[in-house]
Amino acid sequence: MATCGVCLVGLALFSTTANAQSAAPRDYLLGPVGQASLFLDVVGGTSETAAASDLPLPNNASVSRTLIATALYSFPIAGRYYALSANGGRARVKVESPSGAAETSGWTDPAVTFHTNIFGGPALSAEQFRSFVPRTFSSIHVTVNAPLGSYDPNKPANVGSNRWTLTPVVNLTITRNKGVSWLDLYAGGRFSTKNDAYNGHGELTQAPLGTLTVHYSHNIGKRFWAGAGLYYDFGGETTIDGIPQDDSASGFRPSVTISGLFGKVRLSVRYDNTASTPRALPTNGKIVLRFSRPLF
Repeated sequence: MATCGVCLVGLALFSTTANAQSAAPRDYLLGPVGQASLFLDVVGGTSETAAASDLPLPNNASVSRTLIATALYSFPIAGRYYALSANGGRARVKVESPSGAAETSGWTDPAVTFHTNIFGGPALSAEQFRSFVPRTFSSIHVTVNAPLGSYDPNKPANVGSNRWTLTPVVNLTITRNKGVSWLDLYAGGRFSTKNDAYNGHGELTQAPLGTLTVHYSHNIGKRFWAGAGLYYDFGGETTIDGIPQDDSASGFRPSVTISGLFGKVRLSVRYDNTASTPRALPTNGKIVLRFSRPLF
Protein backbone atom coordinates (compact mmCIF):
# COMPACT_ATOMS: atom_id res chain seq x y z
CA MET A 1 0.00 0.00 0.00
CA ALA A 2 1.24 3.50 -0.78
CA THR A 3 1.99 5.52 2.33
CA CYS A 4 2.19 9.11 1.16
CA GLY A 5 0.92 11.55 -1.33
CA VAL A 6 -2.00 12.54 -3.39
CA CYS A 7 -1.97 12.11 -7.14
CA LEU A 8 -5.60 13.07 -7.61
CA VAL A 9 -7.19 16.32 -6.60
CA GLY A 10 -10.64 16.70 -8.14
CA LEU A 11 -12.46 19.78 -6.92
CA ALA A 12 -16.22 19.63 -6.60
CA LEU A 13 -17.60 22.88 -7.96
CA PHE A 14 -20.66 24.00 -9.89
CA SER A 15 -22.62 22.60 -12.80
CA THR A 16 -20.34 24.08 -15.42
CA THR A 17 -17.16 23.04 -13.67
CA ALA A 18 -15.37 19.84 -12.93
CA ASN A 19 -17.65 18.05 -10.51
CA ALA A 20 -21.29 18.66 -11.22
CA GLN A 21 -22.70 16.66 -8.34
CA SER A 22 -21.95 19.51 -5.90
CA ALA A 23 -24.08 21.98 -7.83
CA ALA A 24 -25.45 24.98 -5.94
CA PRO A 25 -29.09 26.13 -5.85
CA ARG A 26 -30.34 27.62 -9.13
CA ASP A 27 -27.26 26.41 -11.00
CA TYR A 28 -29.47 24.94 -13.71
CA LEU A 29 -31.95 27.77 -14.19
CA LEU A 30 -32.74 28.32 -17.84
CA GLY A 31 -31.94 31.55 -19.66
CA PRO A 32 -32.46 32.94 -23.16
CA VAL A 33 -30.94 31.09 -26.11
CA GLY A 34 -28.24 32.66 -28.24
CA GLN A 35 -26.52 34.01 -25.12
CA ALA A 36 -22.93 33.55 -23.98
CA SER A 37 -22.01 33.83 -20.30
CA LEU A 38 -18.78 33.88 -18.32
CA PHE A 39 -18.30 32.36 -14.85
CA LEU A 40 -15.32 32.80 -12.55
CA ASP A 41 -15.13 30.52 -9.49
CA VAL A 42 -12.70 31.06 -6.62
CA VAL A 43 -12.65 27.99 -4.39
CA GLY A 44 -11.02 27.32 -1.04
CA GLY A 45 -11.40 23.95 0.62
CA THR A 46 -10.13 21.39 3.09
CA SER A 47 -10.69 17.74 2.16
CA GLU A 48 -9.97 14.54 4.01
CA THR A 49 -12.37 11.97 2.56
CA ALA A 50 -11.12 10.16 -0.51
CA ALA A 51 -14.52 9.71 -2.12
CA ALA A 52 -15.42 13.37 -1.90
CA SER A 53 -12.07 14.93 -2.73
CA ASP A 54 -10.30 12.29 -4.88
CA LEU A 55 -7.69 11.77 -2.18
CA PRO A 56 -6.43 8.19 -2.59
CA LEU A 57 -5.71 7.53 1.10
CA PRO A 58 -7.61 8.09 4.34
CA ASN A 59 -6.20 10.25 7.13
CA ASN A 60 -4.78 12.82 4.71
CA ALA A 61 -5.62 16.52 4.81
CA SER A 62 -5.63 18.58 1.61
CA VAL A 63 -5.94 22.37 1.51
CA SER A 64 -6.80 23.68 -1.96
CA ARG A 65 -7.03 27.11 -3.57
CA THR A 66 -8.50 27.08 -7.06
CA LEU A 67 -9.46 29.54 -9.79
CA ILE A 68 -11.76 28.22 -12.53
CA ALA A 69 -13.03 30.09 -15.61
CA THR A 70 -16.07 28.79 -17.51
CA ALA A 71 -17.71 29.91 -20.75
CA LEU A 72 -21.27 28.80 -21.56
CA TYR A 73 -23.30 29.25 -24.74
CA SER A 74 -27.03 28.43 -25.03
CA PHE A 75 -28.82 27.51 -28.25
CA PRO A 76 -32.16 26.04 -29.44
CA ILE A 77 -32.77 22.53 -30.77
CA ALA A 78 -36.31 21.58 -31.82
CA GLY A 79 -37.72 24.44 -29.77
CA ARG A 80 -35.94 23.43 -26.55
CA TYR A 81 -33.16 25.02 -24.50
CA TYR A 82 -29.68 23.50 -24.81
CA ALA A 83 -26.23 24.72 -23.77
CA LEU A 84 -22.57 23.83 -24.04
CA SER A 85 -19.88 24.95 -21.60
CA ALA A 86 -16.12 24.52 -21.21
CA ASN A 87 -13.78 25.35 -18.36
CA GLY A 88 -10.20 25.28 -17.14
CA GLY A 89 -8.22 26.75 -14.28
CA ARG A 90 -5.28 26.82 -11.90
CA ALA A 91 -5.02 25.26 -8.45
CA ARG A 92 -2.63 25.13 -5.52
CA VAL A 93 -2.77 22.09 -3.27
CA LYS A 94 -1.11 21.32 0.05
CA VAL A 95 -1.31 17.76 1.33
CA GLU A 96 -0.40 16.41 4.75
CA SER A 97 -0.10 12.71 5.54
CA PRO A 98 1.43 10.58 8.31
CA SER A 99 4.67 10.33 6.32
CA GLY A 100 5.07 14.00 5.44
CA ALA A 101 3.71 16.99 3.54
CA ALA A 102 3.69 17.97 -0.13
CA GLU A 103 2.64 21.08 -2.01
CA THR A 104 2.13 21.78 -5.69
CA SER A 105 0.32 24.04 -8.16
CA GLY A 106 -0.72 23.68 -11.77
CA TRP A 107 -3.52 23.43 -14.31
CA THR A 108 -6.71 21.57 -13.49
CA ASP A 109 -8.16 18.95 -15.82
CA PRO A 110 -10.30 20.85 -18.37
CA ALA A 111 -13.97 19.91 -18.71
CA VAL A 112 -16.76 20.17 -21.24
CA THR A 113 -20.45 20.00 -20.22
CA PHE A 114 -23.48 19.44 -22.45
CA HIS A 115 -26.82 20.61 -21.02
CA THR A 116 -30.01 19.08 -22.46
CA ASN A 117 -33.53 20.08 -21.42
CA ILE A 118 -36.06 17.27 -20.83
CA PHE A 119 -39.25 19.29 -20.31
CA GLY A 120 -40.37 22.76 -19.28
CA GLY A 121 -37.53 24.60 -21.01
CA PRO A 122 -38.67 26.33 -24.19
CA ALA A 123 -36.10 28.09 -26.36
CA LEU A 124 -36.77 31.81 -25.81
CA SER A 125 -35.08 34.90 -27.16
CA ALA A 126 -33.85 37.54 -24.72
CA GLU A 127 -36.96 39.64 -25.39
CA GLN A 128 -39.32 36.67 -24.88
CA PHE A 129 -37.50 35.62 -21.74
CA ARG A 130 -38.19 38.96 -20.00
CA SER A 131 -41.91 38.19 -19.86
CA PHE A 132 -41.58 34.43 -19.31
CA VAL A 133 -43.17 33.09 -16.10
CA PRO A 134 -40.82 30.43 -14.61
CA ARG A 135 -42.19 26.91 -14.61
CA THR A 136 -41.13 23.52 -13.31
CA PHE A 137 -38.52 21.93 -15.57
CA SER A 138 -35.98 19.13 -15.77
CA SER A 139 -32.64 18.80 -17.57
CA ILE A 140 -29.67 16.46 -18.02
CA HIS A 141 -26.08 17.70 -17.67
CA VAL A 142 -23.10 15.56 -18.72
CA THR A 143 -19.56 16.68 -17.84
CA VAL A 144 -16.41 15.09 -19.26
CA ASN A 145 -13.04 15.84 -17.67
CA ALA A 146 -9.98 15.12 -19.82
CA PRO A 147 -6.64 14.06 -18.24
CA LEU A 148 -4.81 17.15 -19.51
CA GLY A 149 -4.08 18.88 -16.21
CA SER A 150 -0.69 19.17 -14.55
CA TYR A 151 0.46 15.68 -13.57
CA ASP A 152 3.85 14.19 -12.69
CA PRO A 153 3.81 10.52 -11.60
CA ASN A 154 7.01 11.08 -9.64
CA LYS A 155 5.42 13.76 -7.44
CA PRO A 156 3.43 12.88 -4.30
CA ALA A 157 0.92 15.67 -5.02
CA ASN A 158 -0.73 16.66 -8.28
CA VAL A 159 -3.48 18.96 -9.50
CA GLY A 160 -4.31 16.88 -12.58
CA SER A 161 -5.89 13.46 -12.12
CA ASN A 162 -4.35 11.46 -15.01
CA ARG A 163 -7.72 9.86 -15.76
CA TRP A 164 -10.95 10.53 -17.63
CA THR A 165 -14.03 11.36 -15.60
CA LEU A 166 -17.70 11.32 -16.64
CA THR A 167 -20.24 13.12 -14.41
CA PRO A 168 -23.92 12.97 -15.41
CA VAL A 169 -26.47 14.94 -13.36
CA VAL A 170 -30.26 15.12 -13.64
CA ASN A 171 -32.12 18.06 -12.10
CA LEU A 172 -35.78 18.63 -11.31
CA THR A 173 -36.43 22.29 -10.49
CA ILE A 174 -39.79 23.26 -9.02
CA THR A 175 -40.80 26.90 -8.89
CA ARG A 176 -43.43 28.58 -6.72
CA ASN A 177 -44.88 32.09 -6.67
CA LYS A 178 -43.78 32.91 -10.24
CA GLY A 179 -40.12 32.30 -9.52
CA VAL A 180 -39.90 33.79 -6.02
CA SER A 181 -39.04 30.45 -4.43
CA TRP A 182 -37.33 27.39 -5.90
CA LEU A 183 -36.88 23.76 -4.93
CA ASP A 184 -33.96 22.06 -6.69
CA LEU A 185 -33.54 18.28 -6.69
CA TYR A 186 -30.33 16.82 -8.18
CA ALA A 187 -29.15 13.24 -8.69
CA GLY A 188 -25.63 12.73 -10.02
CA GLY A 189 -22.77 10.27 -10.30
CA ARG A 190 -19.06 10.36 -11.04
CA PHE A 191 -17.41 7.58 -13.07
CA SER A 192 -13.64 7.52 -13.54
CA THR A 193 -11.13 5.48 -15.50
CA LYS A 194 -8.06 4.17 -13.70
CA ASN A 195 -4.87 6.13 -13.04
CA ASP A 196 -2.11 3.76 -14.13
CA ALA A 197 0.73 6.07 -13.08
CA TYR A 198 -0.04 6.53 -9.40
CA ASN A 199 3.13 7.16 -7.37
CA GLY A 200 5.21 6.10 -10.35
CA HIS A 201 3.88 2.85 -11.80
CA GLY A 202 1.06 2.04 -9.39
CA GLU A 203 -2.60 1.72 -10.31
CA LEU A 204 -5.40 3.65 -8.63
CA THR A 205 -9.06 2.96 -9.35
CA GLN A 206 -12.20 4.46 -7.84
CA ALA A 207 -15.73 3.11 -7.59
CA PRO A 208 -18.57 5.33 -8.82
CA LEU A 209 -19.50 8.17 -6.46
CA GLY A 210 -23.16 9.17 -6.19
CA THR A 211 -24.62 12.39 -4.80
CA LEU A 212 -28.23 13.30 -4.03
CA THR A 213 -28.98 16.98 -3.44
CA VAL A 214 -31.90 19.13 -2.33
CA HIS A 215 -31.85 22.96 -2.23
CA TYR A 216 -34.49 25.50 -1.26
CA SER A 217 -33.95 29.16 -2.22
CA HIS A 218 -36.06 32.31 -1.92
CA ASN A 219 -35.83 35.77 -3.45
CA ILE A 220 -34.91 38.75 -1.27
CA GLY A 221 -36.21 41.73 -3.19
CA LYS A 222 -35.52 41.81 -6.93
CA ARG A 223 -31.73 41.39 -6.94
CA PHE A 224 -30.88 38.98 -4.11
CA TRP A 225 -31.75 35.45 -3.08
CA ALA A 226 -30.63 33.07 -0.33
CA GLY A 227 -30.74 29.30 -0.15
CA ALA A 228 -30.03 26.29 2.05
CA GLY A 229 -29.46 22.72 0.95
CA LEU A 230 -28.19 19.26 1.78
CA TYR A 231 -25.91 16.87 -0.14
CA TYR A 232 -25.70 13.14 0.49
CA ASP A 233 -22.56 11.42 -0.87
CA PHE A 234 -22.26 7.64 -1.18
CA GLY A 235 -19.71 5.25 -2.71
CA GLY A 236 -16.46 6.25 -4.35
CA GLU A 237 -14.08 3.86 -2.58
CA THR A 238 -10.53 3.91 -3.96
CA THR A 239 -8.29 0.90 -4.61
CA ILE A 240 -4.50 1.13 -4.89
CA ASP A 241 -2.70 -1.75 -6.61
CA GLY A 242 -5.67 -3.98 -5.87
CA ILE A 243 -5.89 -3.05 -2.17
CA PRO A 244 -9.20 -1.43 -1.12
CA GLN A 245 -8.68 1.70 0.98
CA ASP A 246 -11.94 1.45 2.97
CA ASP A 247 -12.71 5.11 2.25
CA SER A 248 -16.14 5.10 0.59
CA ALA A 249 -18.40 8.02 1.40
CA SER A 250 -21.68 7.86 3.28
CA GLY A 251 -22.50 11.22 4.79
CA PHE A 252 -24.41 14.49 4.64
CA ARG A 253 -23.11 17.98 3.75
CA PRO A 254 -25.34 20.97 4.60
CA SER A 255 -24.88 24.05 2.42
CA VAL A 256 -25.84 27.73 2.51
CA THR A 257 -25.75 30.19 -0.40
CA ILE A 258 -26.41 33.88 -0.88
CA SER A 259 -26.45 35.61 -4.26
CA GLY A 260 -26.83 39.20 -5.42
CA LEU A 261 -26.96 41.06 -8.72
CA PHE A 262 -24.78 44.16 -9.08
CA GLY A 263 -25.38 45.73 -12.47
CA LYS A 264 -24.77 42.90 -14.95
CA VAL A 265 -22.53 40.95 -12.57
CA ARG A 266 -23.96 38.34 -10.21
CA LEU A 267 -21.93 37.51 -7.10
CA SER A 268 -22.68 34.29 -5.21
CA VAL A 269 -21.09 32.83 -2.07
CA ARG A 270 -21.61 29.20 -1.04
CA TYR A 271 -20.33 27.24 1.95
CA ASP A 272 -20.75 23.55 2.72
CA ASN A 273 -19.18 21.12 5.16
CA THR A 274 -19.64 17.56 6.37
CA ALA A 275 -22.17 17.22 9.19
CA SER A 276 -22.78 13.48 9.34
CA THR A 277 -20.41 10.63 8.54
CA PRO A 278 -22.01 7.26 9.42
CA ARG A 279 -18.78 5.50 8.40
CA ALA A 280 -16.78 7.75 10.76
CA LEU A 281 -14.87 9.32 7.89
CA PRO A 282 -13.23 12.77 8.16
CA THR A 283 -14.87 15.98 6.99
CA ASN A 284 -14.79 17.90 3.71
CA GLY A 285 -15.59 21.59 3.54
CA LYS A 286 -15.27 24.40 1.04
CA ILE A 287 -16.27 27.97 0.33
CA VAL A 288 -16.94 29.06 -3.26
CA LEU A 289 -17.07 32.63 -4.52
CA ARG A 290 -18.60 32.95 -7.99
CA PHE A 291 -18.71 35.92 -10.37
CA SER A 292 -20.92 35.59 -13.46
CA ARG A 293 -22.19 37.85 -16.22
CA PRO A 294 -23.61 37.58 -19.74
CA LEU A 295 -21.19 38.37 -22.54
CA PHE A 296 -23.77 38.82 -25.32
